Amino acid sequence: MVISDLLQQGSVWIEATTRLDKATMQLAEAESEIAPIFSYGSFSGLFIPSYHWSHIINFEFRARPVGEYVQTNFPRVNINTTTIEMLRVLQTPFIIVVNDKNNYLGYIDREKALPLLQPRPETSFATSIIDSLKMGIVAIDLKGIVILANPTALNILNLNAHDLIGVPISVGIPQSSLLKVLSGHAPPVVKIKNNEKTFFAAQSPILTNGIICGAVSVFQSISNLEMISSELEVMKDVATEFSVIFENSYDGIYITDGEGKTLRVNKAYERITGLNRKHLLGKNMKEIVKKGLLNESITFKIKETGTPMTIAQKIHGGKEILVSGTPVFNDKGELSRVISNVRDMTELNSFRRQLKKSLEIASQYEYEVKDLRAKQWVRTQLIYSSKKMEETIELALRVARVDSTVLIKGESGAGKEIIANIIHKQSQRSETGAFIKINCGAIPGQLLESELFGYEEGAFTGAKKLGKPGMFELANNGTLFLDEIADLPHELQGKLLRVLQFKEIIRVGGTKIQKINIRLITATSKNLEEMMKKGEFRNDLYYRLNVVPITSPALRERADDILPLVVFYLDQFNKQYDYSKSFSNEAMEILTRYQWPGNVRELVNLIERLVVTTPGDTVSVRDLPSSIPKKENLFTLMENNHTGSLKKIMDVVEKETLMKAFKENGSSIKAASALKISQSSIMRKARKHNMVFKKGWGD
Repeated sequence: MVISDLLQQGSVWIEATTRLDKATMQLAEAESEIAPIFSYGSFSGLFIPSYHWSHIINFEFRARPVGEYVQTNFPRVNINTTTIEMLRVLQTPFIIVVNDKNNYLGYIDREKALPLLQPRPETSFATSIIDSLKMGIVAIDLKGIVILANPTALNILNLNAHDLIGVPISVGIPQSSLLKVLSGHAPPVVKIKNNEKTFFAAQSPILTNGIICGAVSVFQSISNLEMISSELEVMKDVATEFSVIFENSYDGIYITDGEGKTLRVNKAYERITGLNRKHLLGKNMKEIVKKGLLNESITFKIKETGTPMTIAQKIHGGKEILVSGTPVFNDKGELSRVISNVRDMTELNSFRRQLKKSLEIASQYEYEVKDLRAKQWVRTQLIYSSKKMEETIELALRVARVDSTVLIKGESGAGKEIIANIIHKQSQRSETGAFIKINCGAIPGQLLESELFGYEEGAFTGAKKLGKPGMFELANNGTLFLDEIADLPHELQGKLLRVLQFKEIIRVGGTKIQKINIRLITATSKNLEEMMKKGEFRNDLYYRLNVVPITSPALRERADDILPLVVFYLDQFNKQYDYSKSFSNEAMEILTRYQWPGNVRELVNLIERLVVTTPGDTVSVRDLPSSIPKKENLFTLMENNHTGSLKKIMDVVEKETLMKAFKENGSSIKAASALKISQSSIMRKARKHNMVFKKGWGD
């Protein structure tokens, strides 16, 4: 036995850049468990899917290159210098085989080769006798696995030990009837013809203490006279056996001669295709195709190529079958037969559809779980309960799954940076790069270019000796957040546009072009549309940035979030300064009605100020700063007018309500409609409180 007897090359070779999911699919289609991986033509190692199932079924890893999953730790042996004895000491599942130039030839699966690697007992005289016989001997166990094949048998069958020992007899010697010996239904003698020699194979069960434990076949040549005398009976048996096998095969079998004439069709072919063999036998495949019974013939494809092949064939009526054709050549090398094996693809396609549906459901579940986790994580970053903010976060999470440019609009202090950070954290870029942020309005224009693009040594006075990378370089493979993009100087707007178009930068003072891979998110509190009209902001840049606009609502537009924010930051500052402050109901009511022009930033600063400056443990209305209006609040009015009558309080409330309605609606008709009273009633009440209209309603 030599190394080549154990060698397996792999039915499919895969490039290292192939996606993990596609590589796995290629192996499945090739019905192979292992594939060699090559990078730019050089062997890298083995890809074994069973080692990486957790990543293969995980949507998050399917797009990764299969080169990341290569097994490179298996030993390599030279096919010309390594002996079987050397292989026996290697305790590893796989062994890579190379030639003298270290080029990949194949691999050895040690588990499959183990029966062949086991040393034979040197003292086994019986084994020596069997190996010395000029008769071929093959034996199987009760499972039908070949456990013994002497050199003569291997020579007769033109096989090597690796192809036979340890392999099911039905695979190694398909024509063998040894399996029937185990059940007592096989003839004691069969004829085998190989390499122009004819042999009789005597078959017998192997008995141990009267119990069948296997079967053995002994190959022996016969003389011409014996062959002639037994020819008729043996051929009759063989023909009968062939007919039985042919007719009872589960797969359809279709046999033509070299010119495409139909010779034999079994009943399984009729069952699978629905075609009656009476309409096929004796007919040429060209005639059958012309009648529309088949869409094409594999016979003539094989006649052109001379090689086995498999095609999908459509039958009259639309049914699809899988046809594998094998050419048979005569002694002159001429095509004499084409044997086609036919399988119904309906069930296979059904399984594929079920698998696809299962994968889609799994992918949907994976998406929903990931979305739920993302929302739970966002809840740790943002305090909100309003519908408007929830819609904004939903949009941000959807955008995070893609690489589109985002423009976040909103007032100062409305949380634009937090939304940008959420988009980065929930994107794939959070695993490959950083979240880099810069405020375009906080850096003078002459310095902003070097901060964004970086600079080379000697680019300007005071430049660092080795230069400095800019924000674009630092954000490579990650996310760059440009806050207050409206403040970007006009001369830099064109350079930013070029970066977005060509994905490349040049450092200040440099000449080398650097490719970058970033996701750009910008934010502004200004009206860019108005700035475009005035020529202060480039139209082309605006449309590049405004691919996906997201508006971060002002705090006054999501009043439902004010109370949770106050409670959260009150608790935070109480813990920070070791206080136990609280707000009175009246003070809390005023804060929830306040417009908060500075948004969340103003709210946070105010809560901290009140916690550290209020003398008592309760923050009341009188502790609130004068910048927060209190007259609109009924509780404040009662607090400041303890001696006021109910009529006085109601008059004040009525007047303030009317003032607010007129200011918000601009006309008596709209104000009356908002308060759900008639116009005459609202005008009568206005006159009662001496209200007049002078560019706005008032006293």
